[in-house]
Amino acid sequence: MPIDIGVLCLNVGTLFALHQAVTQGMPLISRVVTITGNGIAQSQNREVLFGTPIEALLQACGGATAEPAKLIMGGPMMGFALPSAEVPIVKISNCILVLGESQNEVMPLAGKTRNLTEHQASHQPCIRCGDCVSVCPAGLLPQQLYWFAKSGEHGKAEHHHLFDCIECGACAYVCPSKIPLVQYTARQRVKFGPNVVSREGRMLLVIGWRPAMRA
Repeated sequence: MPIDIGVLCLNVGTLFALHQAVTQGMPLISRVVTITGNGIAQSQNREVLFGTPIEALLQACGGATAEPAKLIMGGPMMGFALPSAEVPIVKISNCILVLGESQNEVMPLAGKTRNLTEHQASHQPCIRCGDCVSVCPAGLLPQQLYWFAKSGEHGKAEHHHLFDCIECGACAYVCPSKIPLVQYTARQRVKFGPNVVSREGRMLLVIGWRPAMRA
């Protein structure tokens, strides 16, 4: 990881916000948001004020082509599913992905959600193939974290470096049983509380699911 060698990686949006704050004295009140997916009439990049309802943003892009099958804030792997289009744009809203029915069928696990009931009916039992282990960029054991999450063994999950998970979604993507592994991990991280120590001893702030997603 870059942080392990003293390197800080910043995206273009963050660098632009720093420039505006330092050189212009402007607070962060907006950001550029990408609106895309086969469920929107016109894919666009727009600068949007924080607090703007996503519904208004969709209308500015020509509206949805049909009732969206799923709205995702972020990308298909690391983004999270939204409960409705009434959710406002916030600092982390870099992309709004509007999935139509056909696109949602191709990417059924796109967008994390705290509601696992919809996935439990479709996924098969874990066959311990190890595919999730081979793709994990953090070197974790996603299938073990899944079992610990199901059995409520939070201590064992923390011992297996639960909080080193970056929620990239690669484990869920390659799982032949279609188990939403990253969703289980993310939900368990929330149950632990805000502050924990990673395997390197760094203090991490675990944001987990945003207020708009809380039950």
